[in-house]
Amino acid sequence: MKYFADWYPVDGRRGLSPARLAMVSVLQYAENLTDRQAAEAVRCRLDWKYCLGVELDDPGFDHSVLSEFRDRMAQDDRADRLLAVMVDHLASAGLVKRRGAVRTDSTHVLAAVRKLNRAELVTATLRAALEQWALADEQWPASLVTADWADRYGRPAIYHRLPKGKAALEEYALQVGADGTRLLSAVFSNEAPPRLRVLPQVDILRRVWVQQYWFDGSGRQRWRGPKSTKDRLSRRDMPRRAASRPGAAGRPDPQRASVPWASMEIVSPYDAEAHYSQKLTASGKKEWIGYRDHQSETCGDGPHVIVQVTTRPAPEQDIDALEQIHQDLVRQGFTDLEHFVDAGYITPESIDRAARTHGVVLTGPVRADPRAREHPGFTKADFTPDWQARTLTCPRGVTSHPWKATRGDGHERLSALFPKLACRVCEARPECTGTTEDRARHIILLPQPLQEIQTRIRREQDTLQWRQHYAIRAGCEATVSETVHAHGLRHCRYRGMAKTHVQHILTAAGTNIIRLSGHFPPSTSPSRQPRPSSRFKRLCRTLTE
Repeated sequence: MKYFADWYPVDGRRGLSPARLAMVSVLQYAENLTDRQAAEAVRCRLDWKYCLGVELDDPGFDHSVLSEFRDRMAQDDRADRLLAVMVDHLASAGLVKRRGAVRTDSTHVLAAVRKLNRAELVTATLRAALEQWALADEQWPASLVTADWADRYGRPAIYHRLPKGKAALEEYALQVGADGTRLLSAVFSNEAPPRLRVLPQVDILRRVWVQQYWFDGSGRQRWRGPKSTKDRLSRRDMPRRAASRPGAAGRPDPQRASVPWASMEIVSPYDAEAHYSQKLTASGKKEWIGYRDHQSETCGDGPHVIVQVTTRPAPEQDIDALEQIHQDLVRQGFTDLEHFVDAGYITPESIDRAARTHGVVLTGPVRADPRAREHPGFTKADFTPDWQARTLTCPRGVTSHPWKATRGDGHERLSALFPKLACRVCEARPECTGTTEDRARHIILLPQPLQEIQTRIRREQDTLQWRQHYAIRAGCEATVSETVHAHGLRHCRYRGMAKTHVQHILTAAGTNIIRLSGHFPPSTSPSRQPRPSSRFKRLCRTLTE
């Protein structure tokens, strides 16, 4: 009970036990039930009553209590503390070892919102603000509403028949933009009640209008263009090469305003934290609007228990969540860990940082040399660095010019260029440069500690011993499949990242309950005998003995 002392309501209402409600929520996600079904199970099912320790004639509670309880769980770090309590008790029982191996994988989660195009987005955003304003103060927006607003904002935007053609659609969007600008100017004026400015949909309306509209030099409101696919934030501050044209890819056109990157752009007024993202999979490109869920589980002897869950925005890459995962694992008392992850979490920098900062051995495949995939020949691993002289020596014995410091994707790098004359006459030129043009070999190195890590891991991951050791990570794919198909992880039940994280925590705890129910300690045996094997299987066992 001490873990849940601050989970009671603070408004004076008679509260149910937070510990009991937490257990009900875990059982609810273990069986993938709705709130009504969970409340009915508390009233009617004997197994639930036994698990909760209530009397047979206990009347239970109304299903709305669970929704209100999740609102409290979404505050501060209560959801993470709930999972930590489970891990602590399992560790005390000897079912979780805080030393050993942990594996992590991520999956995409779909937000509980509809995908909208940009014209539908601005219409839906303005309509949501009007609905909230009318609910807060029905008299104030009445003076601003015109006769044609009922047609444009009276019902959801998905039911509208939008104009056909680019010019007509842009004219419609500009009309919506003018209406929204008029409303924003009025609500932020001195005559408007101050309480209307702090409504959630007002802030979303302001942000969407900044992202979707702009004013040109003459003060005319314009609709922004779509995102530039060649524009990258990490490349904007990189120096241009001498051969680059003024309009080189990676630089935005200063005369053209476009919507922001996916990590910033609001795609639905009903969940401003859900963003668009895409990733390449074995089955092709996958696009979604929502979040990413990262699950970390133990993978040693005994039951495999999910011990840490991280929920991040969809555009955020896997490697960006790695620091938080390690911090949470260390905070829970895990030490001397070997952390198995896939290539999305792995760079030489992340391996070095995990070892130095948290004492975690990060195991996973480092991205192979891209030149090795382009053509057979000499790769960076075939060149010998001299860190004191700051030079590289190629397989034919030619030494490069002293390398120079540079930057790549915002990180420190070393640029080594070989003499053009030596490369021009070299017999191994086609194997080395892959081209017959008048160019010398150019190699980008990492700083010494990171380059040594990259070279070592690339060499090790091609061996059978490393692949057999890393094979344990594959079990994390089964965990993702189990939580998605058996517990409904793929689809958000709620809106907002805080409540989505609560769903992910309860899903992990429910998954642990199901797994532990099928685990038997070594000194005990199940109450029923296993299913007998077939005649053919017994014959095969006899022949192999």
